[in-house]
Amino acid sequence: MKFLKKILEEVKPSEEEVRELKEVANKVIDKIKEFSDNSVLEVLHLGSSARNTNLKNDFDIDIFILFDKSLSIEELERKGLELGKKALESLGGSYVISYASHPYVKGKLGKYNIDIVPCYKIEFGEKIISAVDRTPLHHKFLVERLNEKLCDEVRLLKAFLKSLNIYGSDVKTKGFSGYLCELLILKYGSFLNLLQDTQNWRLRKVIILDDIYKIYENPKFKEFDDPLIVYDPTDLNRNVASPLSKENFCKFVYYSWLFLSEPKEEFFYNYHKRLEEELNEREHGFIVKLEFPKEEVDDIVYPQLEKLEKSINKHIIKNDFVPIRSKCYTTDNYCYIEWEFLVYELPNVKVIEGPPIFAKERVKSFIRKHKKTFVKDCKLCCYEERKYKNVLELFKDILNKKVPIAKTKHISLEKGKLIWSQVQ
Repeated sequence: MKFLKKILEEVKPSEEEVRELKEVANKVIDKIKEFSDNSVLEVLHLGSSARNTNLKNDFDIDIFILFDKSLSIEELERKGLELGKKALESLGGSYVISYASHPYVKGKLGKYNIDIVPCYKIEFGEKIISAVDRTPLHHKFLVERLNEKLCDEVRLLKAFLKSLNIYGSDVKTKGFSGYLCELLILKYGSFLNLLQDTQNWRLRKVIILDDIYKIYENPKFKEFDDPLIVYDPTDLNRNVASPLSKENFCKFVYYSWLFLSEPKEEFFYNYHKRLEEELNEREHGFIVKLEFPKEEVDDIVYPQLEKLEKSINKHIIKNDFVPIRSKCYTTDNYCYIEWEFLVYELPNVKVIEGPPIFAKERVKSFIRKHKKTFVKDCKLCCYEERKYKNVLELFKDILNKKVPIAKTKHISLEKGKLIWSQVQ
């Protein structure tokens, strides 16, 4: 596939871009060291930009401040934030405080996005204190094994996944993390080898790197129930692929097969957008949206939107309105849950299926609750008026809290707005 060389040239950063990025990273590191005390053991540039696996025009820089384990978590957070803020301020940058397992500084320095993260310095096999303590070990494991060719293969994989919109392990994307991409290329040796192997993958596919058996004597592997299981070489109790959704796992397997069946450059150029445009070239059903003010970042909002969507779907199906699709998405200021219905109005009558006629006690109970009973296929049934003939009536009751829905901290039904459009 000669065109892969062309793709690589387009997604690989230039030497000048690499040099400039490293210069910025080193400036931040030098400033942090300047303000540090003895509790700081190391300040490291980590992540894909440090390992030469980043894509072109990726201006993210991850800086980790490694503290001594004797420091309390409260002191680690306080000192980490203080050092990050001071370093960025002294360089003329801006910042906000963001949150993962603990607070960290999310900064901006020109076109560069700088994450400054405090963690504890640990060694292989040591128990982590905070979730990010593994990250320096991830870097150490990878830099000792990645070479120029493998780094380029990682870039091809990332470009492919990005085009499919399944690159990123955030709660919105539920896809492949950069670290996972690097481990997969280490395992299979190349982008194409990986894609070939996916043709044999099934749900709960397990991947164990050979080096794990060199690092650990008699390694014990924790069991997971995820679509893809890739054991973290720095912690065998962790599945690196745990953020990957079942749907995105299946997308990767399917589009890998499609690409290998008929290799085309278009798979690397916003393939998901083109696919979405093709799928939207059809007659649409009745569109219903719930709009909410966006009060938190995507990482917090998305799980709550999905929780709300799942809860509402139960009531939709219970009332016989079956959506052909539903999805969650956000803009800068709003959150949305959207449904499409082929049928949004139903007859006033519905059939309720009851017990077999031979179950006398249950039959008596059914008769007490329902009128207009009849026998169908040896079961007692009845006709009953629907509570909701139009799906909009159901949604209005949901917003008015007349229907019990899962509670969400950062999405308020009172602030929700109902939007709908007729068949297009």
